[in-house]
Amino acid sequence: MGIPYSRQIHAAFDQVTPLVAAGFDVLQTTKNISILLAAIQVITVVILGLILLAMVALLITMNPDLDAERVAIVTPVVKWCACWVMPECEARGRVAISAFVLFSVLFVMGWVWYSVATDVKEVAAEEAVAAEQLKEEEDKATA
Repeated sequence: MGIPYSRQIHAAFDQVTPLVAAGFDVLQTTKNISILLAAIQVITVVILGLILLAMVALLITMNPDLDAERVAIVTPVVKWCACWVMPECEARGRVAISAFVLFSVLFVMGWVWYSVATDVKEVAAEEAVAAEQLKEEEDKATA
C-alpha cells in the first residue's frame, strides 16, 4: 500500500513542478513591472513639480502687484536661461551642469539596460531548464 501512495505523491510533484516554474516567471514579470512603475512615478513627480514651478512663475510674472518679486525672482532666472541659448552670454557652469545631466541620464539608461538584460538572461536560462524538465517528463511517460 505504501508504493502506490508514494507513486501518487511523485506524480503530484511532477505535475506541480511546471506550475512553480510558471509562478516564478510571473514573479519576475511582476518585478519588472514594479520597476517600470517606480520609474514612471518618479518622472511624474518631476513633471508635476515643473508644472507647479511654471504656474508660480506665471502668476508672479502676470500679477502687476508682484512687480518686485518678478524683478527679484523671474528676471535672474530668465537671464540664466538665456545664457544657455545666446552665445554672447557668459557660460559659467554650463559645462558642469551639462555633464551632470548627461551622466545622470546615461547612468539611469545603463541601469535599466543592465536590469532588463540580466532578467532576459535569467528567463532564458529558466525556460531552457523548464524545457529540459518537460522533455525528461515526456521521456518518462513514453518509456
